Amino acid sequence: MAPQRGKPPQREKNGRRNDSGLRNGLSIGLMALVVAVALGGPLGGVLQNVGWVAGTVILAVVIAFSILADILAVAATAGDEVPLNAMAADRVVGAKEALLIVRNASRVNSVCADVIGDICGTVSGVVATPIILSLNAAYPSVPVSVITMGVLGAIAFFTIGGKAAEKAFAVRASTSVLLLAGKGLHYLGRIVRLHRNKKRAGKWPRSG
Repeated sequence: MAPQRGKPPQREKNGRRNDSGLRNGLSIGLMALVVAVALGGPLGGVLQNVGWVAGTVILAVVIAFSILADILAVAATAGDEVPLNAMAADRVVGAKEALLIVRNASRVNSVCADVIGDICGTVSGVVATPIILSLNAAYPSVPVSVITMGVLGAIAFFTIGGKAAEKAFAVRASTSVLLLAGKGLHYLGRIVRLHRNKKRAGKWPRSG
């Protein structure tokens, strides 16, 4: 009886998958690093003289954006192509773009949940600093350690609690969420194309 042969093709396939995952992780990590550095420095300078009220508003916007990005990440993973295919066949606005999101669910999940989530976490930490300093100046009798714990605890509560609360909604309403995101991409693409057409038209001299 001939000896059984190994399965080098399977090993090569797994090797390619691991290599692809490593490249994907490095590219996403590099993207997060560049965006965080680009945002962190300017924000730190802008927010130095911001009061705690304005800082709280900015912080709320950052946390809300992080939660919305996580909703899209969960919806992309849980989304079903069948209803979106039917909508695309009926030429529903945003259905084709929603299909692209579902078909690239892993990448969308990585960008929205990991990159945007981590960047929002970094920005939240930057925004928290002037809030703490402003509250410390307004209430000098309160120890700065207590103010710091309160601010950081509130950030963690609203960020983590908000993401935990939205996951069931994102799974249940995944089709609606994806269609809404698809409509946003559709209209954004139209705006970009109009802008490009205007720029191209301006380059060519008018005849006559």
